[in-house]
Amino acid sequence: MIRFIPASLLLCFFGIFSGQVVAEKLHLAVYPGQEPGPSMVILSLNTRNMETVADLAWLDSAELFEVAGDEPSQLHRLVFTVLEPPREFDFKTVKGIRQNFVIKPALPDDVEVVAQITIEGNVLLSNRVKVVRSKDGFRDAAWAAILLKDPQILTDIGERLIKQQPGQTHGYRYRGLALEMQGRFAEAEEDIKIARIIFYENNPPIDTDGRMIPNWEPPEILDRALRRIRAAQEG
Repeated sequence: MIRFIPASLLLCFFGIFSGQVVAEKLHLAVYPGQEPGPSMVILSLNTRNMETVADLAWLDSAELFEVAGDEPSQLHRLVFTVLEPPREFDFKTVKGIRQNFVIKPALPDDVEVVAQITIEGNVLLSNRVKVVRSKDGFRDAAWAAILLKDPQILTDIGERLIKQQPGQTHGYRYRGLALEMQGRFAEAEEDIKIARIIFYENNPPIDTDGRMIPNWEPPEILDRALRRIRAAQEG
């Protein structure tokens, strides 16, 4: 169920908290997923430029909204679930707190999503994100499954891709990650090795910007997965 938020309230939010400062402090990322599965939304509060120590309880007030229609004043609250409590992150230059949200069914294409939290009575808005899916729906569904830590969905996606695109790397990587989640490290290592062989044997094409086309994994990602799997085996 979604509820309408008055336009005057939204305009007030944008009037008080707007521009790049807000985007730097509260960052929203949307992983669209694919029906019948959910969308994943990650909300991060960057405390790099804040004097106050971040409090995990701040994200308890988080709300997600869909900006509907052509008018930015049209805002509807989204219903979500939270599977895990918020957690801290530290990337040396950027520190903060982060929360994952699940929205089911998956968000439709082309809608814009914005988030807000309330800190000591002050409302802080995030950046706005438009839902854009890749041409390959499996890719979006796989990312959501990875974030949800759902090995069954990830296995199904991996096996479908292996069957449809046996000469590409994604299917083997997704199935390998699913096996790793289940602690089946020897089988996971074998799938990642196959993906690595495919990469070097087929020499994947790149687009005009020099980036690899979808369904190919760069070797550093596969090598990182192998190191992680072998470390788990040794542990």
